[in-house]
Amino acid sequence: MSDREVGYSESAGNSNENLRQPLDPVSDWVESTFSGDTPAVKTTDGASGVVLMGVPPALPKKSKKVVKKVPVPPQRKWLMMNTKGETEMVTLNKNELTQAIGIQLRDLRLLDPSLVTSYPSAILCREKSLVVNLEYVKMIIGLDKCYITNLEDENAQEFVSELKRRLEYISQGLLPSKSAMDLQMVEREGASKKDSSNAFEDLPFELRVVETALDLVLKYMEALTSDLEAAAHPALDALTSKVSTGNLERVRRVKNRMVRLTTRVETLREVLEKFLDDDSDMRDMNLSAREAREAQEKLLDAIKHGHSGSQALDIPMQSPDLKPPETPHSTLTYDSDEEEEEAIEVVEQLLETYFMQADNTWNKLQTLTEYIDDTEDYVNIQLDSQRNQLIRLDLILTCLSASVALITAVTSLFAMNVKLAPNLDSDGPYSWFVIISCCSGGAAIALFTGVMIYSRYKRLI
Repeated sequence: MSDREVGYSESAGNSNENLRQPLDPVSDWVESTFSGDTPAVKTTDGASGVVLMGVPPALPKKSKKVVKKVPVPPQRKWLMMNTKGETEMVTLNKNELTQAIGIQLRDLRLLDPSLVTSYPSAILCREKSLVVNLEYVKMIIGLDKCYITNLEDENAQEFVSELKRRLEYISQGLLPSKSAMDLQMVEREGASKKDSSNAFEDLPFELRVVETALDLVLKYMEALTSDLEAAAHPALDALTSKVSTGNLERVRRVKNRMVRLTTRVETLREVLEKFLDDDSDMRDMNLSAREAREAQEKLLDAIKHGHSGSQALDIPMQSPDLKPPETPHSTLTYDSDEEEEEAIEVVEQLLETYFMQADNTWNKLQTLTEYIDDTEDYVNIQLDSQRNQLIRLDLILTCLSASVALITAVTSLFAMNVKLAPNLDSDGPYSWFVIISCCSGGAAIALFTGVMIYSRYKRLI
């Protein structure tokens, strides 16, 4: 083979090897770096246009996908209780609770145990539930179940136990009704025409729960008032007998407790008074009657628009008193005004008793307030009397000082300007000095006596 052919084959082989090798600038740079040869990779800085020898080109960065974390709404434990007194601990977040009961998110702030000092007692009527915040009782009441929170409080646990006991006894028909006994007594006197359907066991579920809450909360307030009275009277009597720093501190603590308790009782009293003054609020509180009224309106609308009897029967009936029509053209005897008055009267009879109890507790606190004010007035009068005695003493001492100052002035006058020589009668009028001093002393005593007589005559001392 000729040299030309050999050269051609070698050049062809080299060209084939170049074709087979991949164009990897990073690999060439690593190979040239460790072999000590001149770098085979040239990269150009895009910003400055400078050629960088021996520096590997920048690899493309992989884009990282940013996963946004969806915030999980905070969950809270609720004690769910049904009409039979059966309880179940459930964990619900705000969205689930608002969708299940039909309340707004801002209503849940009223039930937050951490904000107990920010929101006073209140009862809010919503479309399908009642939001109740009465001291330690924080719950949401529906038509057939209630959700109770603030279970860490001992008083709230006592309320749960009492409510469970009453509902269980009512479901078994064992609980005597206090409302029924009161109603029978009113009927005997001829003051009411209502029958025994307003008894405790015949009340709707929501009103039973509200009555239990009011009963326990007002008893709790009355117990606090009794404890306050037991602590206030000894402290006030001790202050009356002796005005001291310790007795004043005791009365100050009692008064602070009384002011806070009066505010709480007055707030609860105003809540009940607000409902009693507004018939629409009392009508909204009776959820069962409102639900029955809405079902009745749907039934009337269905009959009015010409539905058949079978279609009218498909509408849910919430009240046992509501009867479907027998024929599509039959009319339903329903007096809406009378039903509303009955629903309002049920709530009014319930709230009126507890309003009187709250008003009685509030009157006790007002009486205690007046007693404290009378004690403070007596103490102020006693302090004023002591202050007047000090003023009298100051007047006496001032008159005495003025009388003594007269003697001192005369004595100093003779001591500075008269030369005294007791042994030599010719050299000094010593006898005259003694006479003048005695006369000035007598004049001072006479002046002091005159001032005292005048002050006594004017009843200044």
